[in-house]
Amino acid sequence: MGVQGAFSLVSYGKALERQMEAVANNLANVDTIGYKADQPAFSSVFAQAMGQPSQSDEEGFFHFDHLAPYTGVGQFFTTIGDMGKNFEQGRLVHTGNSLDFALTEKDTFFTVLTPQGERFTRAGNFRLNSDNQLVTAEGVMVNGKDGPLVIEGNDVQVTEDGTVLVDGEIIGGIKIVTFPFPDRLQKLGNSLFAPVDADNEARISEDVQLVQGSVESSNVEAIKEMVRMIEANRAYASMQRAIGVEDDMNRQAISLAQV
Repeated sequence: MGVQGAFSLVSYGKALERQMEAVANNLANVDTIGYKADQPAFSSVFAQAMGQPSQSDEEGFFHFDHLAPYTGVGQFFTTIGDMGKNFEQGRLVHTGNSLDFALTEKDTFFTVLTPQGERFTRAGNFRLNSDNQLVTAEGVMVNGKDGPLVIEGNDVQVTEDGTVLVDGEIIGGIKIVTFPFPDRLQKLGNSLFAPVDADNEARISEDVQLVQGSVESSNVEAIKEMVRMIEANRAYASMQRAIGVEDDMNRQAISLAQV
């Protein structure tokens, strides 16, 4: 197999571990409202061992600083090229709660206000805090088109475009946005997202379809994730067997050389 093959196998094992982490995270959030599944994508990388700066942890592992005896030798290895997000629509679950909302357009998001600025979510299971402000389940302020929404009244109605009426009077509208490149949003935990590129700024959505009294469930398909877990386990076992065979061959070669 040689050095190149051995390092390729090790890199593949590391990529499989990251895939297992993604699957485990998806399964842990199968019941999380508004959760979007992680989708790791494998890629093959050619890292020239000499003269190339490392662009990632994986490349750093294969950089010439760690391969002193093999400087100048290019190495192929496998890595997770992208940890994508699956923004397919989750199932709508009727709750009957007037402060629960679901978006039926997959590329639209509610806006919330955090100490770090605006963040975005698909989880619409809202509530009122002690000041009658609309907040998320974690207590983060929901942002309206003109600022925080204060609801003081009994009858709360929200139209399909996000306009909020309390006891028949309009008090504002929920700020619902979209992005030019939703796939490039970064996950932050608690079902929150944030843009990381200057050209991926939030824009007020012109095509809002909001359902009151329902929430969007996680879009994780548990059976598919279990299949991915089994496949990753089998691939990891095969990789370990291949490394074991390589070790045996190396030991035999050393024994013959010593004869």
